[in-house]
Amino acid sequence: MNGTHFTDVDDQIVVHTDQTLCVRCVLPENFPGTHVDADGVCEYCRTEVERVDTSRDEVDTALAEGLAKTAGVADYDCVLLFSGGKDSSLSLIQLVKEHGLRVLALTLDNGFLSQVTAANMSSVLDSVGADHIVVRPQKRVMHGVYRSALTSSFGPETVKYSTAACGSCIGMVFAAGMRTAASYGVPLLAGGWTPGQLTTSAFVPASFLREVIGRNLDPVRATTPALNDDLDAWTRDSGELPTGLVNPLYATDYTEAGALKILEKHGWHAPRDTDSCSTNCRLNGLLIIDHISKFGYHPYVYEMAHHVRIGAMSRDEALSKLRNVNLKSSAVGAVAVELGIPSPLRVH
Repeated sequence: MNGTHFTDVDDQIVVHTDQTLCVRCVLPENFPGTHVDADGVCEYCRTEVERVDTSRDEVDTALAEGLAKTAGVADYDCVLLFSGGKDSSLSLIQLVKEHGLRVLALTLDNGFLSQVTAANMSSVLDSVGADHIVVRPQKRVMHGVYRSALTSSFGPETVKYSTAACGSCIGMVFAAGMRTAASYGVPLLAGGWTPGQLTTSAFVPASFLREVIGRNLDPVRATTPALNDDLDAWTRDSGELPTGLVNPLYATDYTEAGALKILEKHGWHAPRDTDSCSTNCRLNGLLIIDHISKFGYHPYVYEMAHHVRIGAMSRDEALSKLRNVNLKSSAVGAVAVELGIPSPLRVH
């Protein structure tokens, strides 16, 4: 028992926990490195130095250096890792409209995109004027990666920030982005994740991307050697380019409500077939349930706690999202069947 369980209330999954939560943010006492003190305050609240508000110069510097290298050479200023969700869509808008960049958007279709994602991508791409390419790994490969990630052993530094399967998918996306940027001669990748979710820095070097790829895909290789040749083809090193990845959202006063308001103007609409933490992937809800069942804490709790600390989300809002995952039990079962695994959901 890990102190958590699920109930079904009006055909919606509700998450319950017996863990003590930090009184300032929402981190539970069983989250790695939390160490809640006698006053109920966690280690992260006592020691974390927030950097989101000071990242504007970092974004500007990274973009300026990228532009200097592409001037008169490449057809694009950056390759954007574009999932069609709210954050990467907002990044596309920022890069084109606010920074005036020539963006090549790259989407990895994992086979579990929301029904509305294709329409959302087209709307935003047409609104800002950007080129777009889609790569779709074989179903056998992506399903194999996900099934392997769900049974592989990952270190705490991997599962603290996301589900293992999400991390493996991110590894595939980073690898595809690096090879695409290299093939087009573009020195800079761009991404769009909620500030604080993956890094506290607006720019990360290529060495960080390679480390993420290895950390998330090496356990898959070890568990399922039959996938090694396929993964080798996807993760072959890109060479000197790109130099790194920048997230333009670190130069904004990000809030979810503000992001949705901007996106609406560009024809983007929230999906109805995803969980409360994803705006593009139907698989994510199952992965959340699996992660909570295994580790006893929500895979997005670190991100939400960070947002509570910087005032981008109220503590009550975070608690509500952690408890109400916006999922039907039947939806989890249906995705499990699609992936070919038993459902991880056990409702009390």
